[in-house]
Amino acid sequence: MKKIQPLNGTRVLDLSRVLAGPYCTMVLGDLGADVIKVEPPEGDETRGWGPPFAEGESAYYLCVNRNKRGIVINLKTDEGKKVLRDLALQSDVLVENFRPGTLEKFGLDFETLHELNPKLIYCSITGFGQTGSMKDKPGYDFMIQALGGLMSITGEPEGEPMKTGVAVVDLFAGQNAIIAILAALQARTMTGRGQHLDISLFDSQLGWLANVASNYLISGKLPKRHGNAHANIVPYQSFQASDGWFAIAVGNDKQFVRLCEMLGKPEIAADEKFATNSGRVQNRAEIIPLLASIFKNASVSEWLAKLDEAEIPCGPIQNFEQVFSMPTVKEREMLVKMDHPTIGELPLVGSPLKMSDTPVQYRLHPPLMGEHTEQVLRELGYLDDGRDE
Repeated sequence: MKKIQPLNGTRVLDLSRVLAGPYCTMVLGDLGADVIKVEPPEGDETRGWGPPFAEGESAYYLCVNRNKRGIVINLKTDEGKKVLRDLALQSDVLVENFRPGTLEKFGLDFETLHELNPKLIYCSITGFGQTGSMKDKPGYDFMIQALGGLMSITGEPEGEPMKTGVAVVDLFAGQNAIIAILAALQARTMTGRGQHLDISLFDSQLGWLANVASNYLISGKLPKRHGNAHANIVPYQSFQASDGWFAIAVGNDKQFVRLCEMLGKPEIAADEKFATNSGRVQNRAEIIPLLASIFKNASVSEWLAKLDEAEIPCGPIQNFEQVFSMPTVKEREMLVKMDHPTIGELPLVGSPLKMSDTPVQYRLHPPLMGEHTEQVLRELGYLDDGRDE
């Protein structure tokens, strides 16, 4: 029996571009939604964000646009505005990331569309939200990492404040949008009404600060940068072996005892300064150099074997080639290959959502620009009654 997907029969109108919105709508598409990606005549700007390119398609664009049908609509024309309104009338969800007030000029704001389609769930993703003194300010991941405090806690203690290697604010905002949309779809089954979802990168960044923000709010003390170390757990960081680096994550005192026994230094765990995690945090400057001096005496592979045997969480610090060569990547279907009309076999990172009864499906390659315009217009009846595209 063919397995259904949880969002079969749900139509998503995707007016977003770049990363947060497209990531959100890709996941909805992975879950079975019919996602219609609407691009302006100049296209989603990430189409030009390269190299690398594959047959003219940027790797950046390809990473978040599978399971969508792509159309090109010019919002500056009356015909384009009418097509989008007609699509909104036939959609369950609309996702957009224009600045607040922009779509009102085109009659495509929440209030206008809600009157026409009361069941529409309208998700706005912006830098600073639909309210507040900063709502009109543009927002990009890097500036939000700076403004929202993340860079102040990332990097080496005496080094330059650093952003993360991936646009985590965009991606986390996209995840928040997914959560809100799924909740709103569930709410609609009870109320019969759609609603306006206001997701901001800034809010998402603050929410993501989690325990570090709580440390500050409770203590009043500004958090410091700890590099690869942890503010509240010791030892929980990278160490240098004789031939490279590796990471260990000692999450409790029992693991620390096993670590010291494995190192042949049980007396370290018996020292009252280091016996508890709070003691190790307070005496970080003493315990870390002591451990570091020991770890330099053997190779990464030797330490990892011993740490695994002692059941202490650990891992090598791997590059992408090493990561995507791991058997578990294939076993967990985290590398998928899709047929693409110009590229051929297109490798993509798979979905982390594993669902036994309603699994993710990889149905549609990232669309070529405007690839499905005629198909979608025909479904709307535009090409059957003599009207122009």
